[in-house]
Amino acid sequence: MDVEERNKVCRLIETMIAADGELADVEREFLRRIVERFGLPEREDGGPFSENDVGRATMTLRTLAPDVQLRVMALLVEAAVIDGRVDPKERALLLASAAALGIEATALEERIAARLRAGGSSRP
Repeated sequence: MDVEERNKVCRLIETMIAADGELADVEREFLRRIVERFGLPEREDGGPFSENDVGRATMTLRTLAPDVQLRVMALLVEAAVIDGRVDPKERALLLASAAALGIEATALEERIAARLRAGGSSRP
């Protein structure tokens, strides 16, 4: 991924972790690890989540290369479950993102359930 794509991915993750209106320490740490892994400068916390963010996120996701999209979708699931639960707004964002990529809702729900069962704490 080039720098522009890495920044887009970080914005998508910021949108996901802000969706429930709470930013847990574990979510901040997840984003920090991604930013570090991507070699990007430290980011400030994003602003509050708005319903427009779902549309922007799905548009951004579609601009990524096809091979990157699925990896990013997996990161979004990880970001959603990292605090041990998936808020309805996080789930809505995940479902919209999956739909934008042609991923079946049932496949997404299975992935979410599996990650929650596993503790939702994989390293990015």
